[in-house]
Amino acid sequence: MLKLFFETVQNAQQACHWLGYTYPYIRMSRNPMLYMFWPLEANVLTTDFTLEERRADFIHSAATILEKNNLIKYDRKSGYFQVTDLGRIASHYYITHGTISTYNEHLKPTVGDIELYQLFSFSEEFKYVTVRPDENMELVKLSECVPIPVKESLKDPSCKINVLLQAYIAELKFEGFSLTQDMVYITQSAGRLVRALFEIVLKRGWAQLADKALNLCKMVSKRMWSVQILLRQFHGITKDVLVKLQKNNFTPHLQIT
Repeated sequence: MLKLFFETVQNAQQACHWLGYTYPYIRMSRNPMLYMFWPLEANVLTTDFTLEERRADFIHSAATILEKNNLIKYDRKSGYFQVTDLGRIASHYYITHGTISTYNEHLKPTVGDIELYQLFSFSEEFKYVTVRPDENMELVKLSECVPIPVKESLKDPSCKINVLLQAYIAELKFEGFSLTQDMVYITQSAGRLVRALFEIVLKRGWAQLADKALNLCKMVSKRMWSVQILLRQFHGITKDVLVKLQKNNFTPHLQIT
């Protein structure tokens, strides 16, 4: 919905007009009793044939939610929308208003690395991730291997998301197939979520937290910890050589040509 406000329409009237071209509107108008997205009365089409009032109610509700999360500024008298910087970030990275609400609630200048990973795991994009009974033992082993401590219980889905993100960065191998599938699902959204976090923090002017968020973006992108030797970015070097260089505190001087 935010993408609609940002790119297509500037006010509630234009939004209602745009909604009339969508599939949900066509389906609702043809069979209002079976379409449960907007509960409709049986005779609604006789009093509101084009469902204009219903569309206006839906747009108003959506705009109110977005304004509540500081994604847009909504003038109720004129119906005009004004997108905020936070709204542009959410629109660019396809972040839901629920995730933005969570970020607004927990983001503070004093957030550390532990809380930053925890905040990522609270994202609404992962609300359908569950902890299966057969995954408990492997999650325990993985939680002991990852460097950033996890506060939540291993039965908490946010703990699983946190552990899998760190396991992805560390390139750990999984025994169970289900964990591998869940990690693919999580890492598909990880890049855009952490970049959105970085831009949000940067816009707020929190330098120390912006540095932490930027490091997280790099680690997710390159699949390596910031304390590891930079030569890990080059796949032609064997792990044995990298381990020896790391033990000897070898610092490469890389030059871009």
